Amino acid sequence: MCPFSPSYPERTLSDISGQTFDYVIVGGGTAGCAVASRLSEDPNVRVLVLERGKVRDHWLSRIPLISGSLLGGASLFQLVQRLSERPDGGDGASAKHPRRADLRTAEALGGASRINQMLWTRGAPGMYNSWAEELGHPDWSWEKVEPFFRKIEDAAAEASSSGRHTRTYLGRGGPVHLRRHEPQFEIYDHVDKAAAALGLSIDNDVNDPEAPPSGYFALDSTIDRNGARHSAYSAYLPKEIALERRDRLAVCTGVVASTLEVDASQQCVRGVHVRSVGSKGGSTLIKAEREVIICSGAICSPQLLMLSGIGSAEQLEPLGVPVHKNLPGVGARLSDHHGIPIMMQIPFSQTLHRLQSNLLFAIWQVILWIWNKTGILKSGTTAATIYVNTSHIDTQTSTMRTGPYSDHDAANSSLPENVPDVEIMVIPAGTVLDRFQGLPLCSFYTCLVRPRTTGRVTLASGTDPEHSPLIHYRALDGEHDRAAARKALRFALHLAEQFALKSGYRHAAELFYAPGVQAGRRDIGKWRDLGDDELDAFAQDAVQSVLHLGCTCRMAPEGDGGVVDDRLRVHGFRNLRVADASVFPRIPAAHTMAATYMVAERCAEFVKEDWKDKSD
Repeated sequence: MCPFSPSYPERTLSDISGQTFDYVIVGGGTAGCAVASRLSEDPNVRVLVLERGKVRDHWLSRIPLISGSLLGGASLFQLVQRLSERPDGGDGASAKHPRRADLRTAEALGGASRINQMLWTRGAPGMYNSWAEELGHPDWSWEKVEPFFRKIEDAAAEASSSGRHTRTYLGRGGPVHLRRHEPQFEIYDHVDKAAAALGLSIDNDVNDPEAPPSGYFALDSTIDRNGARHSAYSAYLPKEIALERRDRLAVCTGVVASTLEVDASQQCVRGVHVRSVGSKGGSTLIKAEREVIICSGAICSPQLLMLSGIGSAEQLEPLGVPVHKNLPGVGARLSDHHGIPIMMQIPFSQTLHRLQSNLLFAIWQVILWIWNKTGILKSGTTAATIYVNTSHIDTQTSTMRTGPYSDHDAANSSLPENVPDVEIMVIPAGTVLDRFQGLPLCSFYTCLVRPRTTGRVTLASGTDPEHSPLIHYRALDGEHDRAAARKALRFALHLAEQFALKSGYRHAAELFYAPGVQAGRRDIGKWRDLGDDELDAFAQDAVQSVLHLGCTCRMAPEGDGGVVDDRLRVHGFRNLRVADASVFPRIPAAHTMAATYMVAERCAEFVKEDWKDKSD
């Protein structure tokens, strides 16, 4: 990058004070960048993005693996770490284990897409069909959302050696670059054989709508043509676009929205009260001529609504917040994917731990990436994963009861009943933070991706937007989720046993961190002896947030506890929308980045359609 080139045009609060914009977007994360980019395509509107963090475009932040949070890359950004409240003794196993969930994200332009593992998973078509058929959102079926995935994607970076694009179901020319790297560790050669031994189909593309819903899948990553992380910032609001549109697009960083200016009598908002981060003074009203769009994520989007008097009157009134709209669904139904790591020891050369234990090796890998974008750092932590619908697992053998999908109906990914409820990520590293340092571990990170357990976000302060809200996070509360976890763990342990047989690794025949492990190890073949109580106890003790939070401003009718309608407008307001993971009507059974981009693209389309009619 040329040292004399113009810097990113970040604005301060004083730069925008007293101005009026057509659209004010609160939050410059994954969704906010996309919404702002699409709306500012129109040269006749003025768009403002309000973001707590800064741009923070450092060369290290572009290296795929280093920028991921697993290796501490989040320190490149303003890392936000929130701890949930301790379980309050409600029913369910979680009351017995009052651990607090560790919830992390990054405050920087691009948000969590600056530190995540870059995995692009659209989700099975049946997942969106369930939104349409089971939850009553016909405009969010697979048929309706699939064109937006194509609009987002640019798979040109992975053209075959012939120069032709063979995966015709992926988009071309969209803002988000996709790339698939071959696995860099031989463990994946053994895992696919182990998966096949359990009856899973192999070598399918997780983003192919015709692929079976359960199987062993290669993964796409958001890595650009130059081999760098392709975040929402670099895909939608890079410096080139910000400079080109600076007369109509303002990106104001280092600020926080304190409240919305609500005109309840007219069912609208007039603007946003904004103050600088860390400021003890008053706020500045920034007016919105057309709409305010909240894109602050599953924690902060409901927080801003509640601070503005839009939420449960029962909760807001004791805090002294004037209630403009009693909307009990705000902050409710907090959902996530729940991860339960199973780990075993493998050869050091087959793990990412070499980077942490050998400084010279790590430096050499940085040089390789800078030189020709090769080496371990060129991709994220996970090259392949397994999705499983546990209703298709034989409970006696812990294998797929339909074999390699000889049953046509079980292989139909468009049917809601076939949507996977478990993912097992294959990660060549330990996945329990701050434990087992220095050990060469491999994780079968077993995740419930359709849990029924939900939590809630509530206000801790009715006046301070920088005071973190209370996060009542829950996992494995209820027999449905605990039963799914047992079945998933038995399947993952059987997979580990087959992996040990196929790999021949000396230590792989001993589990290091798993149900029933005593004094650090357990014979991998003893998993069949585990009772339900042992599995439940381990799951509850080991469960972690996968950091896929959503559903706190859920798309649903107001009478059903919803917050936004099918065009993402907050119930009771004609010019206030929410567009981020908080609006999911049900947590996607996939990594949530792709679905969040899709929601953002649809929001921008809704806004353009609505205002085109009015301007005409």
